[in-house]
Amino acid sequence: MTHRHARTPLQLSCRLVSRTLAIAALGFACVGMSGAALAQTSTATRDDTPQIDSAIAGKDWNAALTQLDARIASNPRDVQAKFKRATVLARLNRDDEAIAAFTELTQAYPELPEPYNNLAALYAKKGRYEDARVALETAVKANPGYALAYDNLGDLYLRLASESYKRAQSLGSKSPLTRQRITAIQNIYNPPKKRAGAAEGASGTGAAIAPSPAADEWAPASGAASPTMPGPDDYAPFGGPTSPLPATPYVAPQAQP
Repeated sequence: MTHRHARTPLQLSCRLVSRTLAIAALGFACVGMSGAALAQTSTATRDDTPQIDSAIAGKDWNAALTQLDARIASNPRDVQAKFKRATVLARLNRDDEAIAAFTELTQAYPELPEPYNNLAALYAKKGRYEDARVALETAVKANPGYALAYDNLGDLYLRLASESYKRAQSLGSKSPLTRQRITAIQNIYNPPKKRAGAAEGASGTGAAIAPSPAADEWAPASGAASPTMPGPDDYAPFGGPTSPLPATPYVAPQAQP
């Protein structure tokens, strides 16, 4: 039986990955899926949930979750509703349930990169950096044009590098390069305060410019999908070595009828 595949509004390619994909799953070893196996994916219905979108826009997470549960009960193939539900669970700090929900999406729709990205954000929050790395690498294999996953992957590598250098120090490393690299990574996260311009300095009114605070990792810079819902492509930068990785918020992958 031939199935159609879900597509996203990010001009995602629906071509199945021919080589094996490593999928991060809850508490289990990574499972490899070939292109032939990926062909056996589920179809999905279109999303049409303005009331749910309104609840999410108003950050009424419990109401949104109740409505999403009802939506999924009556439309069990609605990938957008499932994606939104997983994201709302994360907003409610029900991380284990959110991980399970995103994992289910990666298994049902392995060609969609967004669930892998958000799964990686949750793994990183729990300190499961290797699982986060695998999920992000799978996201960019599923869609090589998915910029957010590349951003997160780079941030994750910085975090892993910082952890490794600090571990080396704790084991007695005296290398000055180790200390320099730790400082360099910290300066990426928190740039040193800049001096005010020469004119301000001369007038005695100059003040150091503090670095911009880390933005909410769930809040995009702009919204393009609808007047009230955030768009899927513009996100705030990574906030530092202890901040969560940015996650695709509430605009779920678009499904074809």
